[in-house]
Amino acid sequence: MLRIIYSEKFVSQFESLEPRIQKLAEKKIEMFITDHRHPSLKTHELNGMLEDYFSFSVDLQMRIVFGYGAKGIVHFLKIGNHDVYR
Repeated sequence: MLRIIYSEKFVSQFESLEPRIQKLAEKKIEMFITDHRHPSLKTHELNGMLEDYFSFSVDLQMRIVFGYGAKGIVHFLKIGNHDVYR
């Protein structure tokens, strides 16, 4: 089972989201923990400055940027619209 570590930036961005998006993100995070390759997450590798990281979709606009660590640890770095890639 995966263990999620949330960055301070992620927590701050999450708290600034509308409650509806927060609930959706929580559901997608649960799905990610159960099956991080679930097709509806659209998990994919990033490139450029984020080439060592991955992203999955919360909805059509929102993304979660994360990195894999050792022993089943996943670091959630950012959540937001496509600007999280910058």
